[in-house]
Amino acid sequence: MKKILQWLKSPKSDFILFVIFLVLLNLAGHKAFLRFDLTAPKSYSLSKASKTVVKNLDAPLSIRVFFSDNLPSTYTSVSQYVKDILVEYKGAANKNFSVSYMDMSKPENEELARDLGIQQVQIQELKNNEVGLKSVYMGIAVAYGDNIEIMNPVQTSDGFEFNLTSKISQMISMADSLAGLGKDEKISLTLYLSEPLKWLGISGAEDADQIVRQAFDSVNKQNLGRLEYKLVSPDSADAAALSAKYGIQTITYQDSGVQKKAAIGLVLEHGEKIYALPLGVQRSFFGYAVAGLEDVENTINEGLQSLFSNTKAIGYITGHGEVDHTAADKAANFEKLISGMYELKDIDLNSEDIPAGMNAIIINGPKMDFTEEELYKVDQFLLRGGNVMLMLDGVVEAGKDQMYGITNFAQNDSNLERLLTKYGIERSKNMIMDKNCFKSLNNQYGELNYYWVPEIHKKYLAKKNVITNNLGSLYLLQSGSLNAAAAKENKNLKVTELAKTSEEAWAVSESIMLNPLMMTTPSDTSEYAQYNLAVLLEGKFDSAFDEAPAGAASEDSSESAGELETSNYIKTSVMPGKLFVAGSSEITTSQVIDENGQSPVSMFLMNVVDYMNGNEDLCTMRTKSLSVNNLTIKTPVAVSFWKLLNQYGLAVLVALVGLLVWRLRTARRRAINKKYNPDDTRTISK
Repeated sequence: MKKILQWLKSPKSDFILFVIFLVLLNLAGHKAFLRFDLTAPKSYSLSKASKTVVKNLDAPLSIRVFFSDNLPSTYTSVSQYVKDILVEYKGAANKNFSVSYMDMSKPENEELARDLGIQQVQIQELKNNEVGLKSVYMGIAVAYGDNIEIMNPVQTSDGFEFNLTSKISQMISMADSLAGLGKDEKISLTLYLSEPLKWLGISGAEDADQIVRQAFDSVNKQNLGRLEYKLVSPDSADAAALSAKYGIQTITYQDSGVQKKAAIGLVLEHGEKIYALPLGVQRSFFGYAVAGLEDVENTINEGLQSLFSNTKAIGYITGHGEVDHTAADKAANFEKLISGMYELKDIDLNSEDIPAGMNAIIINGPKMDFTEEELYKVDQFLLRGGNVMLMLDGVVEAGKDQMYGITNFAQNDSNLERLLTKYGIERSKNMIMDKNCFKSLNNQYGELNYYWVPEIHKKYLAKKNVITNNLGSLYLLQSGSLNAAAAKENKNLKVTELAKTSEEAWAVSESIMLNPLMMTTPSDTSEYAQYNLAVLLEGKFDSAFDEAPAGAASEDSSESAGELETSNYIKTSVMPGKLFVAGSSEITTSQVIDENGQSPVSMFLMNVVDYMNGNEDLCTMRTKSLSVNNLTIKTPVAVSFWKLLNQYGLAVLVALVGLLVWRLRTARRRAINKKYNPDDTRTISK
């Protein structure tokens, strides 16, 4: 024992002890790893919402990663990011979470991927100085209970955490809803297919039942066998009634000179909940065919999620010329983007109140005045702790110019200004132009400047608010200016100026013609200024009304009964509320919002909706990979300087530092020799 202790104290044991220390350190690190995320938006760290979801799993959830090896460098970083973030999920989750990485060089794993619906994707590859195509696997399968969802392809890290956490949450919600059904309770899937469609020469009508039945069998197996399927062949008399009830398609045809109707549609139904799946007859170059059968299994799965989703209702105010949220060329994309968590409910304030359980409303592009009673309802909703999203244009369309065919604009005199003025926001009836705007190259005219589409650079976005802090830039087209100076003086309100123009912007209120060939910038520099285009107010507001309007007496429950008088009028907020104001309703239209929600404006609006509904964590999760630090360069000389500095600057800097260190070391050696050995003849000096 004494020899062992002596050996441990001696230098001979250092190496062995060091190896033992490394082994123990690795074992400890395997159980409790530690990483530091130095990125500003915390791109490699899980948000609080993701941690909560995986920490509270009640049943096993497994993730299988199907990524090919030897991916091109562009996609290697995506593969590494997926692995890194899944490590974070694993570290935050309970014992029900598991991850496995499939070796795609094995044929059985390729077959498994195909069975799950994960197909190869073609990507570009640079090899031997030639650009070619390569087929690879880049997909993920998520299994929870008997339900399996896929993410395919995963070709970018942008939004990966948000998409994965959203999918996991939907699967858990779906499983809980199915588990909560009664023993004999079923979800009905009905194919309505009139028999005449089969002999009218419509392609796909004969095979529709078989295709839907095969998809149903697969979906039913994934969902605990809680579905039932039936085929109904409605006659001409029933077709119109079914169309009115479910919104399915009707087809008018002639039979022996008599006009008749047929119906086609696929409907999910459970109790009072109904969801019509996209299935109908479309005309093509080759004739008529049934559309919607090519991916009907995924369609049914998406329909089930919509049928049982725990969406939160948001009031959408109508009756004043607001933007139509169902029209494809208007705000339909906006509604689709938020439909995973929210449902827009139309509210006509002239005939109904804002429901008591609703905590957010949207007023999007009104063109006509509100009545006093309608304004009062909005005011009192905000003062009771409600959240209001208002997109109010400074100017509105007023016909077209007869000579040029260009849209004319007139000032928007909406009386919503009465509420805004009381809350501390001054709205100008104008449209803001900006030199820092969207530009395009035209073969005939060269570079065209769309001054009415300001590009809001990152430095002009609010840095300390989760709505905008990770966005790189933003296009807020056709916006009017907002001034929140009065609101800032209210100590009960927190004011955030979310988006501003550059300092080279100017306001136009008359003779507005949106044609880049007919627009010029002001010659007088004093006309340039910086403007607010979107602001957020949070806190306690003062009412814009001194008392309830006379016409609101019944809604306000103010009445006299003998010596008793009751009133629900609120003068000052009883609960903190939120008011978001943007100077344009065009930002909610398909001009800037894509179907997939990848544009910056789409991200901005989804963040606004989440923030106003108390889901701030989703804002950070959605945009954490979008933060871009662009250089604001205005001259060609500056462009060349930063380009050369980026290419050669680091190498030159390293060389200069190395030269400086060499000179300092040389001088130090000379000083030492001179002080301690000045007569040493071996030193060569010049």
